[in-house]
Amino acid sequence: MEVIHKDPPMPEEIAAGFYPAFEDGWRKAEIAGRFGMLAFVAICALGLLGHGPFSERTRTNADDSITIRYEPVVRFGAPTILRLDTRVPPGGDKVAVTIAKNLVDLFGLESITPRPETWQIAGANIRLVFPVQTGETRALIRFTGSPSFHGGVDLTAHLDAGETLSWSQYAVP
Repeated sequence: MEVIHKDPPMPEEIAAGFYPAFEDGWRKAEIAGRFGMLAFVAICALGLLGHGPFSERTRTNADDSITIRYEPVVRFGAPTILRLDTRVPPGGDKVAVTIAKNLVDLFGLESITPRPETWQIAGANIRLVFPVQTGETRALIRFTGSPSFHGGVDLTAHLDAGETLSWSQYAVP
């Protein structure tokens, strides 16, 4: 191979197909790329970009009547689940949960498991009554929806004889 320009530092090495400065730069770029890929995989594994140990939050109100598990950051239009663990009144066979109307409107509520017996709208809230087997002390209610909002929204829930639990979710495109 013939060297076209005589000004490179080592024309005989270029002619032989080896250029140390380029090889060193390439190696540094390769190492930086590997660290970038490793960081991306670690971020994904921790759940910072999707499901993982840091993608869900748990909140409980002061009187421990409601505990919620939710994702603080959700994607617009992507399915997400809220899980409410509620306390059943002693000797009761029903639990009544009052939720913010935004949970139905902005959260894009698609299903509630178990199905509520009754729905009652009261201003900016909706009261849902769920049947519970006699003797149960806790009831798990699952809300499934696809957020139809961008940005943040504040949501609330409370039992008839309980303190209000507030949380917020942020939807990204």
